[in-house]
Amino acid sequence: MEAGVFGPRYDTIAPEITRAFEERQELLPYVFAVEFVAFTIAFIFLGRKKAVISKPDDTVLVYSLFQRVVLLLNIVIMIYLFITGFSITFGNITGGGAIAYFMRWTHEIVGLGWIPIWLILTVIAFKDHKFFKRPSGKLWNKIFLRGKYKPMYRINYYAYVAFGFLLALSGFLLWFIFPTAENYVHVIQFRRLMLFMHFMASAVISFFIFETIYSYVIAVKGYLPGLITGRLPREYLEELRPDVLVEMEKENN
Repeated sequence: MEAGVFGPRYDTIAPEITRAFEERQELLPYVFAVEFVAFTIAFIFLGRKKAVISKPDDTVLVYSLFQRVVLLLNIVIMIYLFITGFSITFGNITGGGAIAYFMRWTHEIVGLGWIPIWLILTVIAFKDHKFFKRPSGKLWNKIFLRGKYKPMYRINYYAYVAFGFLLALSGFLLWFIFPTAENYVHVIQFRRLMLFMHFMASAVISFFIFETIYSYVIAVKGYLPGLITGRLPREYLEELRPDVLVEMEKENN
């Protein structure tokens, strides 16, 4: 499609991308509504898993301090990016002012800071490493998360990696690439494409993040306190995470 109302004519990239980006305010509520309904139905029909704990003091250190810091930072930062991203997307509704400006500015700063967190978590949460040689099991498991992925959790992980990469790449390029008088049209087109990629990746990754939160925190009672303290009851692991307990027993042998 050609454009050139106020200047030389030029070819625009993928008009459907431009249209989808401009219509994001109309589409996004439907996306999150479907996700919310899906998880609500799952919770109603599947209920919540709960381990029978008769010895609450018999706990095991599952997460090292390093792992807890990375996991909790990822959770807190993504919540903040989610909130500020909504403020940017629905800016015509939330309006301007100091708060809106602060949220937009901090979204960019915090988003840039999330990139190394995403990269570290991508590495330490890679559990399909059975072919890797481990010089020390105890040292290895202070860095890499224990256990094995069930099929859905594996999908969640790879979706986090793939769409997190798109978010990081598009956000990084949007941060550093600005139009000038010489390349205005081309850069604007490219930034529009990156904005669409950013929006698309955020909408998709949110589903898998919500699914992970639902599976670990909402559908299973007792996980969040264990993530904060690093310790989980042994009976909890025996019933719900036996793969983690097996790895820990191998370390002690």
